[in-house]
Amino acid sequence: MTPRVDDLGFEDEGADRATSPFELFRVIWRRKVLVVLVVILCVLVSVLLVLRTPKEYSSTASLLFRDPGFARTLYGNDLFDAGQDPKRATQTNLDVVASTNVANEAKKILHTDESAASLLGSITVTPGSDSDVASVEATRASPVDAAAVANAFAKGYIAYRQATDRAAVQNAQDLINQSLTTAGEDERSGLLTSLRQLEVLKTLQTGNAEVVASAQPDPNPTSPKPKRDAILGLILGLLAGCGLALLVDYLDRRLQTEEDVERAYSDFPVVATVPEDRVGSLQIEPTGRTGESYRMLREGLRFLDPGREVRCLVVTSADESEGKSTVARHLAVTLAAVGQDVILLEADMRRPTAGSRLGVDPELPGFSDVLASDESPMRYLVTPMGRGSTLDVLPGGTVPPNPADLLRTGRAGDVLAELRDAADIVIVDAPPLIPVADTRVLLQLPQVDAVVLVGRVGTTRRDRAREARRVLLQSGRRVLGLVVTGTTDSLNSSYYSDGPAKPKSRRERLLSRL
Repeated sequence: MTPRVDDLGFEDEGADRATSPFELFRVIWRRKVLVVLVVILCVLVSVLLVLRTPKEYSSTASLLFRDPGFARTLYGNDLFDAGQDPKRATQTNLDVVASTNVANEAKKILHTDESAASLLGSITVTPGSDSDVASVEATRASPVDAAAVANAFAKGYIAYRQATDRAAVQNAQDLINQSLTTAGEDERSGLLTSLRQLEVLKTLQTGNAEVVASAQPDPNPTSPKPKRDAILGLILGLLAGCGLALLVDYLDRRLQTEEDVERAYSDFPVVATVPEDRVGSLQIEPTGRTGESYRMLREGLRFLDPGREVRCLVVTSADESEGKSTVARHLAVTLAAVGQDVILLEADMRRPTAGSRLGVDPELPGFSDVLASDESPMRYLVTPMGRGSTLDVLPGGTVPPNPADLLRTGRAGDVLAELRDAADIVIVDAPPLIPVADTRVLLQLPQVDAVVLVGRVGTTRRDRAREARRVLLQSGRRVLGLVVTGTTDSLNSSYYSDGPAKPKSRRERLLSRL
């Protein structure tokens, strides 16, 4: 399969990548709360339906369709069903059982005022497999009523067939009686014999059926079935919940995992991952796993730039709230911790936060004021961590009406050049790439050596990441790597705590064994 190529000629990795069952399971697990809620809702709905559905009971009577052959015995043939196909005869009998005429007979037997149509709606006639036995099942609100209706239809069928067959014999008798009035002496003898035979035949009519099993009341309701309905609700809830979870994940444009962020920025290597730690991110010098993550970032950048050629490093992200200011601040602190002279430049003049987190007064003049004047940026530097610290901060300064125009028309290049000469490295906390044009202007300055891109799990959107990737590739700037923030701290361990581990007490050792 040929990979899809974007407008810049780069392969769009993941465009045609098949989704594995493991990834589907991971999506469902990530949305497990939604799945559980849907399952609970479906089970509750099924339970409510069970509670609101009136109980119904079923009972079955069995009818045997059988011709005793009295007509064949008397006349040598069947007067009523001569030459009829057996399958067709069986289907005819079934249709007769479920007919209005039989329902009227059942109504008489039951001595009820219920309509024949209502009675017919409560029965089901089912033929036996390879037999002449049919089942008449009645479903009613009580077991006694169900048995009575099933038996009434079985008996009503027999009564109806007896009446119709006797009426047919009676018609034959009437015809013979009419013939006797005009018959001669030679014919009368034969007609009288036929008349006597028909009388015998009329007496012997059984309806060609008999009840072989009467319906008995069954105290167990056939509907509703709580266990079955609850299981069906559970299965339906799982299917609906999983389907809804996949749909929500498909519609959610946010990158939900570290792997998603890596795939979205597939052109850039991952330098470090920073776990979700709101407390640690607010500290001036992060400790524990968070602090170790920024030390890994520092060493990763050193590995990617062994010749120390990068003197001005821009830290940016696709959109806001992805952690780029936190990354820039902690990277500057960790670089200063190993003796490097670091200047943290707040180039995000719209929302400067990096310096204030270090204790710098946000009202102080700074970068924007330098750009609008001829003064040296060195007189605006602030040392937030006290005397002896190698970290200086150039605050954002007064918020200008249009920072992008100030960067374009001002002397941003000269300011960066002077800061580069005064420090080992300048960390630029730049605005996000997509919402504003400020960073795009900064990337055009020759004093910028490289870029570090920040993406946040659960915040960065696919479309924004794709656009940011294109902007960086179009700029031609060297991207040292990607920092993924907001990850799950899967490596959380006392191994990462600062300082020696304290020995456990005897009580703690006993509790840990339980």
